[in-house]
Amino acid sequence: MRLTTLRNRVAEPLFAVFFTTGLLLSCLGVLAWRFATTSTRTEHIGIQPPPPPMEDGKTGYMWVVDGYSYVDAPHWFPATAWFLIVGTAVAIAVSATLNATGWHLSRDTGGRKFVLPLALSIFGAAYGLTVAVVGRIWPPTFYSVVLPEPRDPQNPYPASAIVHFDLEPNLITFTATGLAVGLLAAALLHVQSYSLTRSN
Repeated sequence: MRLTTLRNRVAEPLFAVFFTTGLLLSCLGVLAWRFATTSTRTEHIGIQPPPPPMEDGKTGYMWVVDGYSYVDAPHWFPATAWFLIVGTAVAIAVSATLNATGWHLSRDTGGRKFVLPLALSIFGAAYGLTVAVVGRIWPPTFYSVVLPEPRDPQNPYPASAIVHFDLEPNLITFTATGLAVGLLAAALLHVQSYSLTRSN
């Protein structure tokens, strides 16, 4: 019983470090996905767009819309929840694997200095790469909103709150950002003389 309690106490700092790093990476991930991922995916809300043009020589048509339109930014949810769940879950899995193989975080001058920066940088780079890949497979969706007249007197001219930062190629920039976050976390712990040590 005492041995189990001791192991749990030894594991707590390791879990805390990776959980915090995973949470930070998750927040950066959802921001990168929403504001720095190129996307042409658009969902039309309200009056649907007209059908494609008719062929030459055939009867045409006129499409009249008595209304107004604006473009809305991608929704925060459920993407935010997914990024947070995946980031923290992977962080817990990595720290649990390290703990199960005998590694623990301590202020031990005899610890292996390179192991903690290596583990955190790999974790950060892998998460950044994952965000970039997810953005290519499931890019954010913009919303083309069409509303009929008369306009809402409280909000007659809805603003299009779209902000985009071009960080292409995302596979490189997102991976490098994740790597930098991991190295920064490791540097902060190194300043406090923390390192990973392995028990026999």
